[in-house]
Amino acid sequence: MLNIIKEILRQLRRDLLLWAFGAYFAIIMLVLALSGEFDLDACGSLAYGAYVGDSLTLILPIAAGIITSRGCGCDLRDKTANYEVLFGKRRYEVYFGRFFASLIFVFILTAVITLLPILFLTVKNGWGGSLAADKALTIFGMLFPILFRAVCFYTALSFLASHDIVPMIIAVIGSGLLMVSAAIMAEMDYPLTWHTAVTDLMRLLDFSNTGSGFFKGRDITVYKVDLPAKLIVRMLLTSFGIGSAWLFGGYAIFRKRDIS
Repeated sequence: MLNIIKEILRQLRRDLLLWAFGAYFAIIMLVLALSGEFDLDACGSLAYGAYVGDSLTLILPIAAGIITSRGCGCDLRDKTANYEVLFGKRRYEVYFGRFFASLIFVFILTAVITLLPILFLTVKNGWGGSLAADKALTIFGMLFPILFRAVCFYTALSFLASHDIVPMIIAVIGSGLLMVSAAIMAEMDYPLTWHTAVTDLMRLLDFSNTGSGFFKGRDITVYKVDLPAKLIVRMLLTSFGIGSAWLFGGYAIFRKRDIS
């Protein structure tokens, strides 16, 4: 399995489609910075809510879907996984090797694109008082269980579809539709929360409740983030529980599928 993980990670690093997606994201952030929407003079805590809450809520689930679809489904189209089984690889190695490679890549990318801009502004302008550091770390840590659930879903979907195209379409279009649907249903008092990884991510990265404060002689914006222990436990249970159900359900079908 280790060899499969290494090979898929190497494949993902060289994937031109992923590089194109990364370039597109970088261009968006550059345009926002030049237009003044992303304030380079903001302290780390103020930028945390603006950047993480506004930008990453949609970017992260789409990125997780595209990466997992490419990692798990790209070489299913040319029967590479089938050949691995025919030439002696166990099915669980083929399946879970691709899953772990995709998960590792998603986790590394998440850490990089989340932390680097915030660390840069914190070093440049200080952390500030808009958000307590312990809450920021809790939010950052909770990203990974939710993205684990997303990677599990797209792993199962990629193996069920036997290619990467449909999962990528669902990642791009479905994530946006879920966000719109969640906003509409919230207005109707039927909120979507634990039902999907996207809506759980929306709840985690909700920085819309703000107030005014005073920090080192200056008026500041304060993010009133509410993350009770009950919510965190619920997110952990649904992320690992539903994610594992998708992952092992997909493997159960792949294990019994005919290989040719």
